[in-house]
Amino acid sequence: MALRSFDRTLHHGRCVGVALPAGEAAIDALALEGLLPEERVAASALSPARRRGWVGGRVAMRRALAQLGKTAPPILADDRGAPVLPPGIAGSISHKDAVAVALVATEDAARVGIDVELDQPRVRDIAAKVLRPEELAELDGLPAPARATAVLLRFSAKEAVYKALDPYVRRYVGFLEIAVLLSNDGTGEVRPHLRQGEGPFVFSVRWMREEGLLLTTARVGPLRRWRGASCSG
Repeated sequence: MALRSFDRTLHHGRCVGVALPAGEAAIDALALEGLLPEERVAASALSPARRRGWVGGRVAMRRALAQLGKTAPPILADDRGAPVLPPGIAGSISHKDAVAVALVATEDAARVGIDVELDQPRVRDIAAKVLRPEELAELDGLPAPARATAVLLRFSAKEAVYKALDPYVRRYVGFLEIAVLLSNDGTGEVRPHLRQGEGPFVFSVRWMREEGLLLTTARVGPLRRWRGASCSG
């Protein structure tokens, strides 16, 4: 599947996708063109497989920042592996072998998250491992191909939510600690079941299809700092 670069304004911020070229030399050229020297040094210390996504994600993030009229110092990683951005900017990165995506927003009241998946069913059925009973109930009666896509979409939405939630809880959140109930119009509802009782938080999640990809985004913030929105937490 040939994937193309894209640039979209989404509900949770500006999203840029970068189609990743084949071969280490092409990735090095992409880094030389789109990254700061400090970022290229950090990338050079990674294995080829990790460098591919790291470079693509930072290039996508810098392009998204430029679309918002923003700049940033070297975008390195914090102790949780998330990209470090200046105050007042929130962002997140996701990648697959052939594409990297970044989401950025002018934001100081909440965090954002993004996940990208190839829009094709997985070989293994992971529903029992990643979905709660209320999520599984939404899939009742779906034919096998549609059910596989629905499972993957909910897996992806949870990944986006976890990235936005992580700065607040700073721990691994299991798949069964969050329920994501998605609608056909690209919206969804997040119901937290956090085992350590963190919160309350306000959650927002969205999803879309983008030329062979499933793209999910999320915004999470403490209730006290996000007035006027619905509460989940």
